[in-house]
Amino acid sequence: MRSGRENSAETIRRVAALPLPHEAEAAHRTSFGLLVPPSVFVVPRGWEWTHTAPFEGPSLIAGLVRGLGYPFRLFDQREDFDPEHLRGLTTGCDIVGISVFGDSFTYVRRAVEILKEENPARPVVLGGPLATAVPRLFLEATRADFVVAGEGELTLTELLDHLTGNEWALPKEQIPGLTWRDGTGAARSNSPRPQLTDLDVLPFQDFTVWERFRGKTIPEIYLSYSRGCANSCTFCYRAFPKLNMKSVERVKREIDYYAAFGFGMAWWNDLTFVTDREYVHRLMRAAFQDHSFRWNAFSRVGLLDEETLLLMKEKGLDIVLYGMESVSGAVLDSYRKGISTSAMIDTIELHRRCGVKVGGLFIIGAPGDDRRSMDDLIGFCNEFREVTRVKYLSALPGTVFYRQCLKDGVIRDEVKHLEWLSEEQSIEEDIAHEGFVKFTEHLSKEELRSIYREVNHRIEVRPYDYRNADNVFLGEGEKFVRRKPIDSTKRTGMNR
Repeated sequence: MRSGRENSAETIRRVAALPLPHEAEAAHRTSFGLLVPPSVFVVPRGWEWTHTAPFEGPSLIAGLVRGLGYPFRLFDQREDFDPEHLRGLTTGCDIVGISVFGDSFTYVRRAVEILKEENPARPVVLGGPLATAVPRLFLEATRADFVVAGEGELTLTELLDHLTGNEWALPKEQIPGLTWRDGTGAARSNSPRPQLTDLDVLPFQDFTVWERFRGKTIPEIYLSYSRGCANSCTFCYRAFPKLNMKSVERVKREIDYYAAFGFGMAWWNDLTFVTDREYVHRLMRAAFQDHSFRWNAFSRVGLLDEETLLLMKEKGLDIVLYGMESVSGAVLDSYRKGISTSAMIDTIELHRRCGVKVGGLFIIGAPGDDRRSMDDLIGFCNEFREVTRVKYLSALPGTVFYRQCLKDGVIRDEVKHLEWLSEEQSIEEDIAHEGFVKFTEHLSKEELRSIYREVNHRIEVRPYDYRNADNVFLGEGEKFVRRKPIDSTKRTGMNR
């Protein structure tokens, strides 16, 4: 019997040896289907492609599963908000996985019910950020069989071994990062899987499984060179607490490989693109050297200097988005941001000198927010006009803030809170929803809504187009279009 450490090392070796997507061949009879649910999240005008580009997580899972030799199908339901349309869709798949994002609980719960009505014995596996944050809650609130948390590529590999009974199969009790049901149906969680330090072993994304792009150019893609974050903001969920990075050589191999799909824009998913300037310089000069594409990135206020920003601009950088969150020192301290308003202004001025677009992401409604802090924010956004996203504060599962809300009784029903997150669209009207939680005692809902409208107006008059290097402002705002929310009444009532 192999030890857990030996088995994990063997799994890593197997994943590292996977073929590239175009070289993968089916070697097993067991087939795997992966469902990608829709999102109600509203994006500013010009960012609509972020809902249709091939998501990185599902593309990685496709590269993994096909590389392991299992027949694979991807069901891209991102534009279909009715889970009833899933009936009959996954026929022929022996195992079905579902990617669970922060606003997909209600859809996923109903999707699992439908899958189980059609084939009660077929395993249903959940994975992704939200399921990783609260895996036991997902098994208690849905009929799913397994939740794969954390390093999904490794845990899913071992779960497929178990379900197919192959030569590497272990009892499910011995698979790190797995939450499963025992004989009574109760949820049980195994020990967490250690974070993967060598990200070069990860599979390549397989874009060929996205039917909407089959035989076509893929205009935009998602990429990342790291997992984790060196910071610990109270409102942000980190599935990977420690920051690890791929080698520059591995990133270059990916960009070279994906270039065949003809993409013209890359959205880098890294929570903080610049943490190591030397690494970024090597990345620009090596991995980006032979290509011409526009790209976006997230970063942290205060980490970029002029030399680095100009080099990034030279290599196609279009805009850097910063989590500025607030202009109140007290609120920033409560968020553990470690930044200041003066540093935000310095960052904006740096971008202006270098001629690179900059976007500030802001949150309103923190417990410490009051009329003065909101007036300061409105004044800041009117002066600098660099705001790119504003939202009401949410308590996301797995965060420090979420745990505090549970402890204080602010969130009394976790399932109802997940239902609310499934309908939160990050628009002004969210505040009128019965599930909205107001965290500040200093402002009424009407005041918060008015503040949102004033800040958001700066976004509505500034449409984004990565193909246009200039900042173009409209004469008047174009209000964002609501996305269709999931009908949460379409459920059986179980687990209520």
